[in-house]
Amino acid sequence: MTKKIILLLAILGPFIAYFFYAKIKGISNKKYPFKLLSLISVILIILSLGSLRLDKNYPTKLTNPNSSLKPIEVLTIQLNSLKRNNIPFKDAGIEQVWNFAHPSNKKITGPLEKFKKMIYSKSYKMLINHVNSEITILSKNKNSSVYKVKILSNDKKKYSYIWKIEKIQEKGSLTNCWMTISVSSPDHLGDVI
Repeated sequence: MTKKIILLLAILGPFIAYFFYAKIKGISNKKYPFKLLSLISVILIILSLGSLRLDKNYPTKLTNPNSSLKPIEVLTIQLNSLKRNNIPFKDAGIEQVWNFAHPSNKKITGPLEKFKKMIYSKSYKMLINHVNSEITILSKNKNSSVYKVKILSNDKKKYSYIWKIEKIQEKGSLTNCWMTISVSSPDHLGDVI
């Protein structure tokens, strides 16, 4: 919503400002400098889109697994990335999810290009650019967390997934990192009117 307001102001702002400027200065000429105002609008649109991409809600680089992240944070990072899949680059959200895929999961779903095709498949495409998500914890222990994730897709349909995250036990660079071991096929919960 905020993004839409900023873009609307970028488009209409110069025209509105000129209208009030003309009223204050008493300019009665009915010709508006549309070319100049349009150019200013385009510049403002480019600046606002650029600043929105650099906003803290739109990170410019992907997050890597580390042992300080809790399982819920790993899940939230993945869902938020899929919600805005193409920011900061095409399929960045899918690559972010891939970064947090458990090595055992990667053996089955990888390499990355195969993983991308899977995410764009019928079972998972509704995660891409979804509108909203709701997370409920189903079970948790020191090495595993299982969540129910409800998604409102961009075509206004509700789905749920079972998302399992495990802590890496093997020695190496990912020791004690929480990573996604599996995501179920979706359950369609219905349409939202």
